[in-house]
Amino acid sequence: MKKIKGLMILAIMGLWVMFSPASVKAVPTVSIDILDPLIYIGETFTINVVVDGVTDVDPIWGPDELLAFGFDVVYPSIFTFNGATAGSGFSDDSALFANTDVAGSAFPGIIGDDILLASLSFTAPSTAGLFSLGIFSDLLDFNEGLITWLDPQIDLTTNTDINVNVASVPEPATLLLMGAGLGGLIGFRRRVS
Repeated sequence: MKKIKGLMILAIMGLWVMFSPASVKAVPTVSIDILDPLIYIGETFTINVVVDGVTDVDPIWGPDELLAFGFDVVYPSIFTFNGATAGSGFSDDSALFANTDVAGSAFPGIIGDDILLASLSFTAPSTAGLFSLGIFSDLLDFNEGLITWLDPQIDLTTNTDINVNVASVPEPATLLLMGAGLGGLIGFRRRVS
């Protein structure tokens, strides 16, 4: 009887270890990187959506892998969203999901830091100012979020501020052009006199 009781306790402990979540676990994080922070009125620019921290190793299930992602692009209506390109290693699945702006998948999954999910292309508005651009994942939509081997769905919502500037007039070229014009007028006046 003691042997059966000991085996039952051992079996219960084994099941508990197998199905209990890891005590400490890193959750991947997403960020938006602006390739060129100097953005002018009417200029086309690109921002990258990058994920870090797909590095956990579970003792039972093995290493974590990034399998898929999906999100919506959030931007002011005066900007123009030109489209997105899925990062290297991902298939572009955006056309498969009507309610998701950008989606991609990778089989086998991708492991590591600084994983490029997508590059988003925008055209700046015709007015200068500080604007907010971002991404949003609706976790009620199973096609959105960050889908990894160990976590079924992680929120990808984040944003960044974009400063749109007025293009400055190059002073030396303007002065040179004005000086050449004045020199031409003086030369023309001497020739006429």
